[in-house]
Amino acid sequence: MISTDPFIWISAFFTICSFTLLYGDNPLFRIGEYTFAGTVVAHGFVTGIQTLYGNYIPLFQGQDPMAAISLILAVMSLFIVWKKYAWIASFPIAVMIGVGTGVSVRALVSTDIIGNITATISEAGLILVGNPADGLGYAVRVIFTIVCTSYLLFTVLHRGPGSRTMSYLRTIGKYFFLVYLGLSVGNGVMQLSGLATSAINRLLVSWLGLG
Repeated sequence: MISTDPFIWISAFFTICSFTLLYGDNPLFRIGEYTFAGTVVAHGFVTGIQTLYGNYIPLFQGQDPMAAISLILAVMSLFIVWKKYAWIASFPIAVMIGVGTGVSVRALVSTDIIGNITATISEAGLILVGNPADGLGYAVRVIFTIVCTSYLLFTVLHRGPGSRTMSYLRTIGKYFFLVYLGLSVGNGVMQLSGLATSAINRLLVSWLGLG
């Protein structure tokens, strides 16, 4: 039975508008596109106002004096709209990039570098322990990690003792990276196809009641 819920009808309408892009740009798709863009902008504006209210009301009540720093930087960033005084906005942008880079590098070292090294060592100790299938999975991950790391560290041609071995490792690491890229693309396609399947299922079941 076809749904009588107006919100489901609205959802179905905009879903169909999105799918019309398969036939090329058209007025229906632009209606869905503009509605989505307007909704996102409006939601971001309201969320920003709520964030400002929550963060700076305590400042004016004398409860959080350190918030004055972020308020000053925020006001300085608004000068980007005036060409004559746009240089003032470079200071908060520099602070934001500097702080963001510092935090990102710290997280990168602790998670992607130290965390992966620790995980690889731990998995190497589990290769011959427990279920053989799990041990095989651990061995594959350890080998992939070592070979791909060798490929990245020794990309520059090495001449001398061990150069032939390093050449083999680089070649194997290159193919391992190709396997990884293929899996990543496949996962991305599966996610997109899952979204499309979910949208079609919503049209057939929730809207038309064919499920």
